[in-house]
Amino acid sequence: MSELTFKWDGQSWEVSGVPESMQVRRDSIFKVEAPETAFELADSGVDSRILFPKGSVLYLPLSPTKDEIRLRQLCQNSKPRLRTSSDKDLLPIILDEDLRINIATRRLIETRCTFVGDSSQTFKSLNDAAQTALKTWTDRETASIGVFKEVRFVHHAELYIIDKKRDEVLDGKLLPQNVESHHTPDLFDESS
Repeated sequence: MSELTFKWDGQSWEVSGVPESMQVRRDSIFKVEAPETAFELADSGVDSRILFPKGSVLYLPLSPTKDEIRLRQLCQNSKPRLRTSSDKDLLPIILDEDLRINIATRRLIETRCTFVGDSSQTFKSLNDAAQTALKTWTDRETASIGVFKEVRFVHHAELYIIDKKRDEVLDGKLLPQNVESHHTPDLFDESS
């Protein structure tokens, strides 16, 4: 058996590893195992915009009922700096690709992502990651989730639902400005 290497240049396959004195038999069929990272979404002509760029961290608030220690370990990997603390654990989810939104349908386009600090699982979409988290750490009856209302992002040290970002990107509704700039000095602030 020979080991062959296949390289796709965008238009044709380059095959290497065939000994010079041989050729591949016509109509031969090969089953090739390829990693998921070898694939990306094809440009489907769908008009879309970037909601969050690759590398952004989003947060899913959870009240764990199972495997709390593991969840808290993951939450420590990317703990957001917030003005007010959350009463739930914030599971960090990192985007492996730009998170895009279809302009016509206002729906998210599938985007690979992982839990921060756990590269053992790659999810095909933000929805898939959130559903897996619900099944893994909660006793919620159903794993269905509305990611626009339940997944959060950090803006000016505050958590917002990603629906707010959708409104900004598609409708031009600006996110709240930095409230710290309107901060009045504390009574005991010695700098004034």
